[in-house]
This record gives sequence, C-alpha cells and structure tokens, in this order.
Amino acid sequence: MTINCSILLFCQISRISNLRQLKLALVSFLLLSINTVIAESPPADTGEKSLSNSTQQVIFINRGTDQAPVFDVQNDSYGPIEFELLADEIINMRSQPALPIHKLIPARTTVHLARFTQEQPNQAWSYTYTTRYVVGDPAAKHLTGKPYRLPFDNLKTFTVSQGFDGSHSHQHSKTKYAIDILMPEDSRVFAARTGTVIEIVTEKLDDTTAKNVFPVYQLRMLHQDGTMAVYAYLKPGSLSVSPGQHVQRGQLIGLSGTSLAEDTKPHLHFAIQKNTGMKLESIPFTFLGANKTAIEPKTGMELRHPVY
Repeated sequence: MTINCSILLFCQISRISNLRQLKLALVSFLLLSINTVIAESPPADTGEKSLSNSTQQVIFINRGTDQAPVFDVQNDSYGPIEFELLADEIINMRSQPALPIHKLIPARTTVHLARFTQEQPNQAWSYTYTTRYVVGDPAAKHLTGKPYRLPFDNLKTFTVSQGFDGSHSHQHSKTKYAIDILMPEDSRVFAARTGTVIEIVTEKLDDTTAKNVFPVYQLRMLHQDGTMAVYAYLKPGSLSVSPGQHVQRGQLIGLSGTSLAEDTKPHLHFAIQKNTGMKLESIPFTFLGANKTAIEPKTGMELRHPVY
C-alpha cells in the first residue's frame, strides 16, 4: 500500500548507440501511486527505478524491450488492487489491448497488462503513459446484516469524540464516515469483524498536503465482503498480528497510541472503506450496542458492549 499519498515518478529514456534490454520496475505505496514514463527512438537503456519504500507491494514491470515493451503488474500485497494504465501520448506505437486498461489484480499474483508494438518499423516512435492503482475490489458489496463489534475490551466504556461527517478533521471521502473513539494510550484494540490483515503502515489518513496533518500508524484489514476496516493511531510495536494473517472477530490486534496533535486527546480512528472504482471511500456502518441492537455511532455517544 501502500495506501495513500499520491507520488509522482518520472523516468526519461535517453538515446544510446546500441540496443539493450529495457527493464522497468516502478514500485509504489498500496493505497495510491502515479508513475509516468517517456520513451523515444532511437532505442534506449534505463536502469531499474523504484520509489523508496521498504514494503514494495505493487510492481509495474516491463518484460520486453524499449521498442516492444511487455507490461505486467506484480501485486505482492495481501489484498486485491484495481490497476489502471492510461495513454498520455503514443506515436507510432499500438497497445494490445487498447488503452485505457482497467484490471483487477488479485492478491499475491502477477498479471499481464499490455504489449506495445511499432506500427511503422524504421520510423520514429515514442510513448508516454500513466499508471495508478487503488486497493480493493470495486465489485465489493458491503454486508450490513450484522453490526460490527466494538473494537475495545468488553468491560470498557468509551466516548465517540467525532462521528460521521465530523467537523474537526473528517473532511475527505476516505474519512467522511470514520469515527474517533476517545481511549487512553495502551488501551487494547480488538478486531471489529473477521478478516485478513492487508497492511500495517504509517501514512496520512486523508489525501492532503496540509502541514498540520501527520502520518499515523494504522492497520488495514480486508473483510469477506471485500470492504476494509482501518484502525489508526495505534501504538507502534504493540501489534499482535501481521500482514497476511487471518484474524477473527474479537481477536486482539494491538494497543492504542497517542494523538500527534497537541490539542487532540488520544483516540482510536476507525473506518470502513471500499473501492468505488479507482477511488477509496469510507461508508456508513453500525456497531452492536449495549442493548444488543445496531447503533450508528454519533458524536458524544457512550459506547458499551452488551451484557451477556
């Protein structure tokens, strides 16, 4: 992921005297990345270019040559991604299949994307394209029949400091339906629904360049229905689960951490998200409340588990 500042990487292929194998791997975050490559004849050679990221989860690879590129996508993450290949400018080149291309890349797989060929051999050629991807399957359907478990200890009571469409910070489609639950540092955090851990990252919750918005430690979990839960403001080093691990509803995943803003109390940021078609958005959800019925978390509400 990983999931989710936009990053731009340009790679200009230069002229050289002899033809060599072109191998391009552009590595980016699982949540959202943009790469632009420009090639022009005569043939060129370029080394491997990658974004500086210790978790190289999505790799865009050219297995062909500069004159006849064959593009694959290698998804090493533990969740599906929707990948897009767009043409910015193509001269004397043809893509098979035709651009633009949208393709779902399952977890832990490599998929062929496209092949470029020259229309007129011995003629000048160039191609410029853009790639990007979004985590999640756009065909996912949110299963709302069973409310989510409260993500904390059974005997605890915590307050919602910010509900859906909050006025303090949740001003982006990715966080519009997120909530903040006030809880002291080192409070135990539990899985709200059964799923698989996709990633554990430190990044901003919103796609924003605002200086007062800090990257936070967070976990993303994929559910059976294709939606994903985000647990943020966790304490680094406290997690009891790892990427690729299957986690049961109510299983301990780690401890809550501190807020990075001086005027904000420690809290757990929780959201349910899905890919709505090359766009990650938060969606409304309900918790199982104290009276064993579904409740929508609202600002100021006290959250308690049912007494069994």
